[in-house]
Amino acid sequence: MDEIATIDTQSIVRTFDDPLREMTEMTTELKAMQPSPTKARLALEYAQYARRYMDAVDASPLTAHKQRLHESHRFITGTINKVRKPAEIFFKFCNDTRSECEVVRRMKNEADRQKKEAEVNRQAQEARQAEVEHLREIGKTEEAEARAQEPVTAITVSINEDRGKPTGEMFVEVWVPRRDDAGEVCFSDRTAYLKWIADRPEMHHLIDHNYGRIKKLLTDNRGLVQPPGLIIDHKFEPRTRREVDDEPA
Repeated sequence: MDEIATIDTQSIVRTFDDPLREMTEMTTELKAMQPSPTKARLALEYAQYARRYMDAVDASPLTAHKQRLHESHRFITGTINKVRKPAEIFFKFCNDTRSECEVVRRMKNEADRQKKEAEVNRQAQEARQAEVEHLREIGKTEEAEARAQEPVTAITVSINEDRGKPTGEMFVEVWVPRRDDAGEVCFSDRTAYLKWIADRPEMHHLIDHNYGRIKKLLTDNRGLVQPPGLIIDHKFEPRTRREVDDEPA
């Protein structure tokens, strides 16, 4: 740990200042040239220079320092996940349970409200009918008919919206996509979802595009498969003989 803490990264970085400056000058030089065999040979020479530079960086104490930090980070992250992840899962389960109970509570309250409202309106209708019958009994036939023809005004009732809610509990109403245990969004029909997005340009940001996977699709099919609307460049990625020989079979 002391070795990690005491490494002088700034002094090591300064040893790369001159090569970095030279590569900036090389970039400017190549950009000013027209495509030609001379430019291609020079680009190969400069690429080899850049490769030697990257090899030097990889062999420097910085890379070893980075690896030690990476391993320490991975170990600590794994340890934290081991002790924290179960709590995250349990926390989500508790929140899902609270949400489920809230849905049931609101449905019950709404059912009770509707039942109470129906009873109030039934009583009002009975009282009106009794009034009409009374007017008829005392001989006020015209008034009775007029009262009977009056439009019925429905009565609405309200109830305590917090009834049955745990003390101190608060909820924000949201709509979210369902996720599985791995955190992935669930679909009942992925094709329908993608078609819906395709027809709405303002929703295209909901889809991510992985460069590596698209490149592999196009290259494996040698450009014969070209999704419409995608801008495709036909290029040649340079390889040195050593890079070709080192590639796995």
